[in-house]
Amino acid sequence: MDLEKESGMLTLIFADDTVQCRDQILPTGSIACMAMNIPKEMLEESLPLCQRIAAVNTMLRTGTADKTAMKSACLAAHSLLKLIAKHEPFTFFANPKLDQRLDQVFSVDAFKKIPAYNRAMQNGQMDEEAGKRYGPTKDLLGLAPALSNYYDAITLLQEHISPFADKLDGKNQPRTKEAYLSQFSQSFPKNFCIGDGTDSWMSMTNVSLQYTAGANEKNGQMQMKKQMHFLTFGGMLRADFFEGISVGHAPKRCAICGRWFLTTDARHTKYCGEICIDDPKGRKCRVIGNMNGRSEREKAADHPLIVPYNRRMNTIDQYVRRGILSKELADTMKKLAKDKKQRALADLTYAKGPYLQEMEQNALKAEAKRLLE
Repeated sequence: MDLEKESGMLTLIFADDTVQCRDQILPTGSIACMAMNIPKEMLEESLPLCQRIAAVNTMLRTGTADKTAMKSACLAAHSLLKLIAKHEPFTFFANPKLDQRLDQVFSVDAFKKIPAYNRAMQNGQMDEEAGKRYGPTKDLLGLAPALSNYYDAITLLQEHISPFADKLDGKNQPRTKEAYLSQFSQSFPKNFCIGDGTDSWMSMTNVSLQYTAGANEKNGQMQMKKQMHFLTFGGMLRADFFEGISVGHAPKRCAICGRWFLTTDARHTKYCGEICIDDPKGRKCRVIGNMNGRSEREKAADHPLIVPYNRRMNTIDQYVRRGILSKELADTMKKLAKDKKQRALADLTYAKGPYLQEMEQNALKAEAKRLLE
């Protein structure tokens, strides 16, 4: 089994306004948006594992294998895959086949076959049999740099993208492609130089790009597709984020849980559709937000069910000042009016039925007198 092919972990296919990651097709920008929500605590836990795997990169540069360091890197890779598989967009790492493959990949045997693998590649001798023979070696050359880069890739993405996304999510900011690109031009310099150290996190080095034609997933029409294969998670996530911005997709912070979610149109959606981690009832943020919004609307002075209540309360106070109503009768009328308002807010049938009639001054006064008698 070819681990890289099985996981598809560093390949994205962009088409129109979608991105394909492995067998999943999502709105462009979704992959980076998910990565922005990976918890800081989890990243800190991954750092020492990435550092142990990075020892293999040193071996690759020096051409010398260290059996003890390779074993340590192998164990770290097992632990890292289990850790990062807990969060999107890397849950596919939970595949048991991938975990089983690591013992063959992070091995001195796979390392020693690197010269022969390179010769086979240069001479065009990578047939099916050679592919099986050098499979673990090929995976080692791809996995060691990618996994050792995981902590840096996610950390830099969150450090650089979150402040920019906050600007896109500013109060009264339009959620349109034009507004996003305008903010992008203000936030990032036009004349940055790849490799000068100032904006290296934005560079897209070590990327292979292939254009293909295929059917659009939405309408079946033929379209150009851009398949990009990356050597690091950082490059992959940056590309997805920038491609998303270019088609009008951008992350937004949920007003309930604080997590980032992707918006694909100009609507000012406030809440994500995920389950709120802090809600004891296990409700989705959108449900909680709609309930809160309804509650706030019901408190508004211009709510159609509150207007007649406020009008009646003002009339009662005026009658008391004029001496037309006694305090006892007025207090009873106010309590009745409040009860009717609350019932109307909770009972749509009552609100559309007798509510307004019962809130009339004479009807309310007559009912209050009956209660006092």
